Amino acid sequence: MHPILVKIGPLALHSYGLMVALGFMAAAALASRRAQALGLDPSRIQKVVWISLLAGILGARLAYLFLNWDLFASNPVEIIRLDHGGLVFYGGLTMGLAAGLWTIRRAGLPLLKTADLLIPPLVLAHAIGRIGCFLNGCCYGKPTSVPWAVAFPADRVPRHPTQLYESAFLLLLFLFLQRAAGGGRRPGRLLFLYGLFYGTWRFLVEFLRGDNPAVGLGLTAFQWASLPLALVCGWLLLRRRPAPASRAVV
Repeated sequence: MHPILVKIGPLALHSYGLMVALGFMAAAALASRRAQALGLDPSRIQKVVWISLLAGILGARLAYLFLNWDLFASNPVEIIRLDHGGLVFYGGLTMGLAAGLWTIRRAGLPLLKTADLLIPPLVLAHAIGRIGCFLNGCCYGKPTSVPWAVAFPADRVPRHPTQLYESAFLLLLFLFLQRAAGGGRRPGRLLFLYGLFYGTWRFLVEFLRGDNPAVGLGLTAFQWASLPLALVCGWLLLRRRPAPASRAVV
């Protein structure tokens, strides 16, 4: 692992912070390109992107603090050390989504069309950010003997590189959503496809995670959050499918 990429005196470039920053910049650039293609004002889209990203960081950090307060009670300075890692994706998704919806409404943008525009950039940013998790050694998997197991510095035990599993899945999901965009589909389709596929994936990959304890019925808190996300988005996709055309009887 490489938590610190470069260190010059007291200054250090942390891999986690760098990858998160790169993910955000890639998301902002892609969102502007998609806005132009869809006939939406790129400047207003950028406003939505950055407000959502900042709110997402805050929500992700607050969720991590809530779940791991014992780690910070004796060392409060670590609360602001985002470069050391410590973001909970669902916390960021919840607060980022709320801030994004509010900003979309304030900017006078079409709600579902704008959400569909922003979903692929979000997925790309998440894929890049998970590489930062791998370099930082957080979000690791359970011990395993598979040939591609990775021994993280914390305990040198070979484990599933779940960060890379998720990064690869997110990259594939990003490519799929890019391909599924357009074509005169009803707005909201990409949003619900994302919720269905990511919720299902996160529920399954949690069985391989080694850092999230079960909280009920053998499932982690993130599995309990993923289930309604996948089910509700799947249901919304089915509801929005056009009814099959009836055939004339001859």
